[in-house]
Amino acid sequence: MAEVTALYDAIWDEYILWSVLVGVVTFGWLYHHSFYYRSSEGEQPNVDELEVGVFPRENDNLRLEITWTVLPTLLIVYLTYISWAPLDAVWSQVGEDGWHGDVCADGQSSSNYIDDEGYVHSECYHEIGITGQQWFWEFDCMGLSEDLCSTGFTTFEGESKPQLNLKTGETYFANMTSRDVIHAPKFTNFGIMEDVVPGQNTYLWLPATEEVAFLMMCAEYCGDNHAYMTAKINVED
Repeated sequence: MAEVTALYDAIWDEYILWSVLVGVVTFGWLYHHSFYYRSSEGEQPNVDELEVGVFPRENDNLRLEITWTVLPTLLIVYLTYISWAPLDAVWSQVGEDGWHGDVCADGQSSSNYIDDEGYVHSECYHEIGITGQQWFWEFDCMGLSEDLCSTGFTTFEGESKPQLNLKTGETYFANMTSRDVIHAPKFTNFGIMEDVVPGQNTYLWLPATEEVAFLMMCAEYCGDNHAYMTAKINVED
């Protein structure tokens, strides 16, 4: 996988681990109590003499109640905290306080790289434009040289699709909007997506760190041909 997905992969593994552990404890407890405390043959119902609307305070266990409240809360806080990492990477600030510096000067390369924690760093970035409309994507290289960015068309499953060609080692700042309804370009191999809204501009970082080719899809239902609103993204040296 490419780009910021190193962060997502680590978080995915962490979430799966905790899901399995919590599931084993929860369902293990549930099934144990379901079988251990089931009624025996000939046993009188309501052996605890429970009354409707009356809480059996003699069975109260304050320590247990505090435990099953505090531990899940701490786990949720922890999982929320580690989820901030990819959000910071995808929606990094522009400028010195961000991960990708300022706009590249003519002839300057982003020279991006992925650090040990999965963050992509860049010396600078290039601006491009993406516009969605029913049911088509339009790309704008905004004056970049052809070796950094180019557009065209390709044939996929017998249909002509727009194509965006980017260069490895470069980071792109996509300025996006829509001409009609809400769309959402989903860069599957980058592991990122963002809504595009009529009359507004949204933004997304596209750090092209390695060669890859994939279909960009629309992830927001936008009408009859929503499923066919795709484009080819091609990243190469």
